[in-house]
Amino acid sequence: MKRHKNKKRSLIVVGVLVFIFLLSAFAPALDAGVCERALQKCAIDAAIAGVSGGAFAGLAWGALCLSGYDWCLRYYVN
Repeated sequence: MKRHKNKKRSLIVVGVLVFIFLLSAFAPALDAGVCERALQKCAIDAAIAGVSGGAFAGLAWGALCLSGYDWCLRYYVN
């Protein structure tokens, strides 16, 4: 029984290693458009803040969104 357990554990470890290898091999393709998606989500939050908290809150939130987008393009993607 113990031998069967070790074989099962070995298969799980090999499967996880293959998954990690494939994920790292295709990471640039998975990363495409991450800054744009984050900016879209943040802009929606800024619009909600503008509606519920006033124009100043929406503009301040929008400025933070643009700042985060700039940071993402400069340091996260490149």
